[in-house]
Amino acid sequence: MNEKMPVFKSWVPEWLIRGTIFTVIMPGMFLLGIFAGNVNETVGFYGIEPADVQFSVLVYYVALASFFSLEQRLVSYFMAKHYFLMGLCLTIGLNVLLYFVREPIYLYVLRFLQGICISGVIATSMNLIFSRMTSERIRVMGYTVFYGMLLASAPLSTVFVSWALQYVEFNVLFKLMIYIQIPGALLLLGIMNNVRLKRRIPLVQVEWISFVLLVPALISWAYMMVYGQQENWLDSPKIVICLAFNLLLILLFILRQRALKRPYINLAVFRSSAFNLGLLILLVFYVCRGALGLTSSYFGTALKMDPIHVAELMLVNLVGIVVGSFVVSRFVLQNKSLRMILLTGFAFLGIFHLWMYSLFSDTAEPVYYVIPLFLQGLGAATLMVPIINYYVSSVPAPISGSASAVGILVRYTGFSLSMALLNFTRLFSKSIHYHRLQDAVTSTNPYTVQRLTAYKESLIHRGVQADQAGLMANKLLGQTVDLQTQLRFSMDYYLVIAALIGVTMLAIATVPYVQSKMIFTRQPAAPVL
Repeated sequence: MNEKMPVFKSWVPEWLIRGTIFTVIMPGMFLLGIFAGNVNETVGFYGIEPADVQFSVLVYYVALASFFSLEQRLVSYFMAKHYFLMGLCLTIGLNVLLYFVREPIYLYVLRFLQGICISGVIATSMNLIFSRMTSERIRVMGYTVFYGMLLASAPLSTVFVSWALQYVEFNVLFKLMIYIQIPGALLLLGIMNNVRLKRRIPLVQVEWISFVLLVPALISWAYMMVYGQQENWLDSPKIVICLAFNLLLILLFILRQRALKRPYINLAVFRSSAFNLGLLILLVFYVCRGALGLTSSYFGTALKMDPIHVAELMLVNLVGIVVGSFVVSRFVLQNKSLRMILLTGFAFLGIFHLWMYSLFSDTAEPVYYVIPLFLQGLGAATLMVPIINYYVSSVPAPISGSASAVGILVRYTGFSLSMALLNFTRLFSKSIHYHRLQDAVTSTNPYTVQRLTAYKESLIHRGVQADQAGLMANKLLGQTVDLQTQLRFSMDYYLVIAALIGVTMLAIATVPYVQSKMIFTRQPAAPVL
């Protein structure tokens, strides 16, 4: 096949190419958040615990993080059309199976395979985008649009799923995903020529052993992060065995990379101090970003908002992401100081957490949260592209692919750490506040007597018998204590994250490795989720 042939047919306009690639990428991003933003619905449908839902999300992310380096070999070997079609057909087939599956173990396996297959679809789409970027300006805009889409996928998928679940069962979502994928995929296949996007490399000496070592290491880490708190961490033999297994696999993986001539991930990337600092900032960013889920949960539990209205309110966050993506692209193109961009982005996140700290209440109006949610989206979008480009640009071009692979692993680590931190803080903080409130809520406390009397009178006025009203009043008082405990936990957690952001900003302002300008002089490896 003529490799000099243009990727797309000559009659296809640029706007159609961009629109088609967008419609192909978005369903894959929706699949990442289809469970994460709809925990209650997932729990009810599969009959599992919220922790199991978290684990299924991490299993999907494990596939994306572990398969990246192996995928680069596959992308270079197959024709672009063939590889894309293969990934698409497998993804559709897995969605069909997920439509019928109810058992958690099969759900985990299919989600893992789904992550591998969808990465092929997205990798082809991203290579199509970045193969057309010949100038610094276009590369900046390409990265900004892609990572803006990645950030926007969470609120968008929440809105889509919340709306769909008003009319269909949860498993029908996978059928809807098929319907969404097919039109864009068929259009992309129709406007592409049968060409190869990269120089063909035969599939010999493929480093599949490193992939086999990496997958169980990441899954065991996911298990510890999700179930560690309820298993009481190192007091549990399961967690101890899991930790030992994880450390052994990581050690074997590192030793193998050092011994290979062409490693799966080139560990030379860690020789750069700027690269390591960039990874640390990225890790903090993902831990801080994970706190947003606590806000959406608060809207449903404390403010009693239904999923549709929660999703609509979270669209404000989407607006912030769009505005932040546009602003940061302007800053980068104007060669603004990287240090100031990072400080600005973290400042927006800090303001969001401190503002939310003062707003947590069971009587607040939804309109109060519009500006904080906007600031959170603005801060996240301002940080995403500069951080990723900073650490990838900190290593030599020949090993930038390994830098991208490590970055995906760090994003996975930060995402899972945010889950573990939330789980740990929730139990620790709620336990403290619950006992404090229980000590205060006694029969001799005038406020307690007043609240119980108010509950009882309200119930009697609604036609409840006096003896039943007394029992129900005690139950309502218990629910009030639980709600106040949840609010105090949320405030504590956001204050901790705000403090973490403050320390991070201080480090960025003082550490000399943060370069003063953004670097887009060369094109890093095409990004993935």
